[in-house]
Amino acid sequence: MCDLLDAAAALADVPLLALTTVLTANLRVNPEAWADIEPEIRTAIINRSKNHIFTRTDIAAIGAALEQLKGLSNRKAWPYLATLLPPGERRLRLAGVGTFAYSDAVDDLGTDSPGVTTYFGKRYARDPRVRAAVIERAGGKCEYCGKLGFKCANGSRYLECHHILALADDGADRMTNVIAICPGEHREVHFGERREKMEAEMIVKVAAAELSRRGR
Repeated sequence: MCDLLDAAAALADVPLLALTTVLTANLRVNPEAWADIEPEIRTAIINRSKNHIFTRTDIAAIGAALEQLKGLSNRKAWPYLATLLPPGERRLRLAGVGTFAYSDAVDDLGTDSPGVTTYFGKRYARDPRVRAAVIERAGGKCEYCGKLGFKCANGSRYLECHHILALADDGADRMTNVIAICPGEHREVHFGERREKMEAEMIVKVAAAELSRRGR
């Protein structure tokens, strides 16, 4: 039943319901809850669920989601939900941190103290000029693997921008902290087991790219 309630909460885009009601004997959140995901995201999910005051609107939304999950067993609810939302996006939405990991600036574009907008959690403001400058610096090639991005309908090459040190961890919204990469590598650096190694390599590659850009 707990998995079914949590799946319904996820589908309704509200904090996990069962996680706030299923506690250990000493009234702490079950330490095994969501133990298979990234520690930072797990902590955010637990904190958001513990601190959230459920409203009638939340409960109604969960009720509607339960209707949509009607006929599914406790164990089949999450696999079904995975067909509706990619796992990574679902985890970030549950944690209340959004899924945007894009953008940055040319030398004095951007800021060392990005602004913050709020919704369920925090979403950090990004200077679109920084993202445009990083994409221009890349010249259509992934700055991590060196491969061309796929060609878009307008003829441009598709790449995504990643803040190496996340804005949430006090990373600057500047070109020296942003790399243009392939979509697959973007997902891997967020969720893959190699992410720490990749980020260390990205720091070196961006430093080289900046030296090259400034020497043009």
